[in-house]
Amino acid sequence: MAESASPSASFIDSAPSSLRPSGRSSGAAPDAGAARDSKGHFTQAFKRAALRYAAVCGKSQRAAAIDMGISDKTLCNWVKDAQPNASGVVDVQRFDELPQLRAQNRELLARTQRLTAERDFLKKCASYFAAPTNGVTGGSR
Repeated sequence: MAESASPSASFIDSAPSSLRPSGRSSGAAPDAGAARDSKGHFTQAFKRAALRYAAVCGKSQRAAAIDMGISDKTLCNWVKDAQPNASGVVDVQRFDELPQLRAQNRELLARTQRLTAERDFLKKCASYFAAPTNGVTGGSR
């Protein structure tokens, strides 16, 4: 099997047939404006289409990104995420999992921060109530 020149080409070669180019060497660039979900993030389908376009358009990554209306850094990150392993095959499932894992990581970090703040507050409360008072407790004269 011949080595591909670019990582995104390897992604195309190892991707299921639904992700591979349909025989046309140059197509229209995917539209970034219509490729966002309800949270404003790019959809996985758009990411795959962008990688496919960048691999087959014959332009630099920067020029392909400009054609699609996205940042060249964004496209570079997607290409990096779709890097093939040592055998030259891209794990498409891993590529699809990355956004889910990143979102889960953000949620866990936020939860950890909230729980740390709650613990610190409870420590302060415990030390306040455990401290001896200087007042007289009443009783005998």
